[in-house]
Amino acid sequence: MKFVARQDGDDIEVEVERHGSAYRVRIGDRSLEADFVPVGMFVRSLRLRDGTQYSLIHHREGTQHSVTLAGTTIHVEVIDPLALRRRRTDEGFAAGGVVKALMPGRVVRVLVEKGAPVQKGAGLLILEAMKMENEIVAPVDGFVDQIFVSPGDTVDSGADLVHIGEPL
Repeated sequence: MKFVARQDGDDIEVEVERHGSAYRVRIGDRSLEADFVPVGMFVRSLRLRDGTQYSLIHHREGTQHSVTLAGTTIHVEVIDPLALRRRRTDEGFAAGGVVKALMPGRVVRVLVEKGAPVQKGAGLLILEAMKMENEIVAPVDGFVDQIFVSPGDTVDSGADLVHIGEPL
């Protein structure tokens, strides 16, 4: 999975993937393999591939993480970049407009019909991407003016999916 770690205004790309019983973590251009095991409510054991082991304290509230290691605490926000893109798209979406695909995928189901009223947050269609089904929701209240896709269609990132017109 890919994440963005935000610390002191800087965004750092982080990729985490399961590698056997451990994790392979890539931070920027550096990578490491590590086991990360909960020991207590907030205490974690971190063992690196070379056998070096650390005990750390990890506390999380939503996307905010505090990690204390060797007496030093860092605060970092961990963000799913897809959620970040979706939030930016929703914020930039005026009253009505085209809902676009945030990633390439295959349309599994269309949940609305042309002319149907929709409320912000209502499901428009199901898009399968990265072996996961993602519900694409209406970013605003309005009416479905046009549907650009059908079940089974494959779409690229940025493809037009549905047009939502302004409510009457």
